[in-house]
Amino acid sequence: MQKEINERLPKKKEFFCGQITGFTMGEGSFSLGIRRGKKTNKLYLSATFSIALKKEDKNILYKIRSYLKCGQIYFNNKSVIYSVTKLKDLIEVIIPFFDLYPLTNIKKYDFEKFKIICYKMWKGEGHKRDGMSRILSIREQMNNGGYKRVQIREGDYSGLL
Repeated sequence: MQKEINERLPKKKEFFCGQITGFTMGEGSFSLGIRRGKKTNKLYLSATFSIALKKEDKNILYKIRSYLKCGQIYFNNKSVIYSVTKLKDLIEVIIPFFDLYPLTNIKKYDFEKFKIICYKMWKGEGHKRDGMSRILSIREQMNNGGYKRVQIREGDYSGLL
């Protein structure tokens, strides 16, 4: 499976890979959001890898997106954000990239939890109550415990099954 996953990563190894890792250590994040569907009102999980920089540095993020061949770039008032939300891209590109070019600061712990969460979501574990609860308990360990415990009421699970 590792060979199949790595096929989407660019073949050339260069200094730029270290720069991507460095920008991620300084300005990147691995997160898991809980969203409510617009039409169905059911809860779903959304994993995201992102790097946020000042607007003046937008070309760096365009180069990262071009190199990794996935993700989107968004602008807000003061910054530009490179964001990858497609689970397939997270599994096939982002996770293998950071396995090959590992983070060396505290964000490596968030990445390891994020990786577990993405694989569980890939297996469909987030579609059922017990799977979602397990995934959310892993999320609570990210960002030095910065995620608050999310209370999901019984009725919120109705759209999951």
